[in-house]
Amino acid sequence: MVAQRLLSGDVADYVRFRAVCRPWRHCSADPRAHGILDRRFHPRRWIMLREKVADPERRRLLNVSTGQCVRAHLPELRGHDVCAPTVEGLLVLLNRSTYAVRLLNPLTRQVSDLPPATTLYPLYRGAHDADPRLDFEVSGAGLADDATVAVLFDEVQMLAIAKPGDEQWTLVKQGIPLSPAISFAGRFYCTTHTEIKMVDTSDDNQLPRLVVAAKIIHWFSRGEGTVHLLDNDGELVLLSRTLMQRVGEARYFMEYKVSRVDFDARKTQPMPNLDGRAVFIGSTRAISVSTSAFPAIRNDSVYLGKDHVVGYNLENTGPYKLVDGTGTTPCFEEGSGVTQGCGFDNHDNKGIVSRYGPRSIVDYLSQYVTKGHLNLIC
Repeated sequence: MVAQRLLSGDVADYVRFRAVCRPWRHCSADPRAHGILDRRFHPRRWIMLREKVADPERRRLLNVSTGQCVRAHLPELRGHDVCAPTVEGLLVLLNRSTYAVRLLNPLTRQVSDLPPATTLYPLYRGAHDADPRLDFEVSGAGLADDATVAVLFDEVQMLAIAKPGDEQWTLVKQGIPLSPAISFAGRFYCTTHTEIKMVDTSDDNQLPRLVVAAKIIHWFSRGEGTVHLLDNDGELVLLSRTLMQRVGEARYFMEYKVSRVDFDARKTQPMPNLDGRAVFIGSTRAISVSTSAFPAIRNDSVYLGKDHVVGYNLENTGPYKLVDGTGTTPCFEEGSGVTQGCGFDNHDNKGIVSRYGPRSIVDYLSQYVTKGHLNLIC
């Protein structure tokens, strides 16, 4: 009874319970005896921080709902790039030598093999001969159903699915922009300019396909901003960031709008705010966090990662307060850009990171959503 109650709350508490003694382990289910896609053992709300550490196999994990931070020994990271996290808290790993793809649960240390990314080679012509890993940059990953993982390889515009143990990926869609993409409530969602789509695997007699889950009621342009899907404390939310210009002026500003996905009405609905939470967005990655766990973070506000560019410079990380569902940045002249106030480096295609390292919880979360592999900042 105690073990079940702990498992229904936070799998980290369940792992601690099993670590106390052998009798307690015998009376509770071993996560490793179950598949890695068993959602009971997923470390939801836990993220792995990007930071300098003496031992690259010892990493810190942060719970974005409670603020709790723990250290984990993860030898499974050796020889791998961490390509992407999933909403369920799993990590997608890519072997640097073989391009084998793996899933890792960083709290239970369950590992499962997915097909090598190279099985997608016959379907496209690699764009990065010098480093094929760049072809397999992941902008979204997660569950498509209880037994299937979906991964969006954004660089080559491929959405593919596989089950643990499969020998090759099954292509769902190719050749069109579908980012952002996340899993929500055990299903995988992505976007076009006008629709939010879901990967449908329900028909065993039909190949997996994309179906329309909801219409997007306000237009956005990927070329003039970014758009993000988020799990906002159990609600699927769409947040857009668009470059705007006032009529008759040469000055520009970024406008933020937030909507909830109404699955019953099959369309997005404007939201007045973020229900007291805060959102961190990078160019492709995003996360919603509890402001009650982090008093330094402003509620109903948007913070940026270290990879947002306006003009020729990095955009200020914010926060940008949402009022009646809309927020704006200060205006700036065309081509001037907005400087960050400190220097940034791009290290080995691992994303733009602060050369001074994170200094606050805002820095850590901004760095987490910055595009690139979740490897060490070094």
